[in-house]
Amino acid sequence: MRAIFGFSLAVVGFLGFCLPALAEDAPQRVITVGAPATEIVFALGAGDDVIAVDTTSTRPETVSSLPKVGYMRQLASEGIISLKPDLIVAVEKAGPEPVLKELSDLGIKIVTLPSLDQMENLPDAISIAAGALGRQDKAKELNAKIKSDIGGVSKLATENHPSIVFLMVVGHGKPLAAGNGTTAAEIIKLIGGRNSMDDVDGFKPVSSEIIAADASDYVLVTQSTIDQLGGMDGLKAHPVLGLNKAVANGHVLTVSSSTILGFGPSSASEIRALATSLHQQSQQAHLGQ
Repeated sequence: MRAIFGFSLAVVGFLGFCLPALAEDAPQRVITVGAPATEIVFALGAGDDVIAVDTTSTRPETVSSLPKVGYMRQLASEGIISLKPDLIVAVEKAGPEPVLKELSDLGIKIVTLPSLDQMENLPDAISIAAGALGRQDKAKELNAKIKSDIGGVSKLATENHPSIVFLMVVGHGKPLAAGNGTTAAEIIKLIGGRNSMDDVDGFKPVSSEIIAADASDYVLVTQSTIDQLGGMDGLKAHPVLGLNKAVANGHVLTVSSSTILGFGPSSASEIRALATSLHQQSQQAHLGQ
């Protein structure tokens, strides 16, 4: 009995010695680069360890008070080094590459997530980030919710496959439309639509003539575009977007800018809500015929 008791004390003592060491090994100063990377890290419960984010990161709202390290594709090493991070969690398109190499050569661990332009990569991205953060248990719970939400999208997707064009206002330049290989194209597919711009690749500026001639059933815009123009009335009054048939008819669907930048944990539920909205609008349009 004494032997068993002594062994138990030894095990407890060993664990007491090891746990502080494991805690010290976990990253304490994390920088996230890219909106979905930031959202993933916070959703995994590691938000308190984040010391800075890039300028595309807007979710959750608490990141607004954190220092910024610049735009995700135009990072500068000096500012990042001065923050003394022990881990950088970045999206696939982060860079430039020479800056990331310099940071890595200095011993800063960099974890790059797989492309988040495709929803199917989100569970892997979460698992990779969780591994670097020591949050594997949380990753299982988060991935289970996302898979449930994605499954819900497929059940809600409309079956009549309406044509949808994505349009976004960026500054004072020409509006952008979304072709193949974009998050917008992926969203349109997930909710059961057909991308009207599937003959081009990536995000492309489009002229007022193309927008006016477009005969899509619906237009998908970012909520920031709606806000920038002062709501739906402002969208309809826009000198270019207002020329679009779907805009004029009020057949407008909205999505957050964060999801257009890449799929994060909240994107699945957001797209599910978007599928519901499209389904309801499609039914109303059918009944009105």
